[in-house]
Amino acid sequence: MTAFAQTARTGSVRWSRVRGIGAVAGVAVLLGSAALAPLSMPNAFASDGSGGAADARTQSFAAADSAEPAVDLGVSDIERIGATNAAVKSPSKQLVGAPLYTLAQFMFSGAVEWGGYKFTYYSQQVLPGQGLEVPGRHVNEDGYVSDGDGFIVLAGSAPKGTVFPTPFGYQGKIYDRGTVGNHLDVYIR
Repeated sequence: MTAFAQTARTGSVRWSRVRGIGAVAGVAVLLGSAALAPLSMPNAFASDGSGGAADARTQSFAAADSAEPAVDLGVSDIERIGATNAAVKSPSKQLVGAPLYTLAQFMFSGAVEWGGYKFTYYSQQVLPGQGLEVPGRHVNEDGYVSDGDGFIVLAGSAPKGTVFPTPFGYQGKIYDRGTVGNHLDVYIR
């Protein structure tokens, strides 16, 4: 074998090793990014409104203007509500005060963590009026699908008819299934 052939063969072996190491490094970066992605999700949602100091990574919204005073739930109130399962059996009125989130803010954030619950939205355009039996179903002035009594329509795993406080200015009532545990879907226009 000539010296030139020996050098060419050694050079190709060296480059194949470099390509192999590069491929392994690329796969490691890809898998590492996929494995660490869920760890960044808690910072992707809006503040729960508990009054804690917001850092630069926390997104917050100002309450919408309203003639009624804002609902102020301190930490102790949230704990008390959580201890009683946050279900209100016979509400006195469905409009509970100024919303902490407008529909536009809710849609922009995609999900709201508040009062121990995760609220996401579901458009009625996916399931029009006949698909879900809600007495007096209509879209209220703020864009939420509501029943005849003014409750906004929710989907959750609690028994149908269970009423929950929401950060949207209205109490909500379970009319549908589709989420589990503390996750509630809010029906919107």
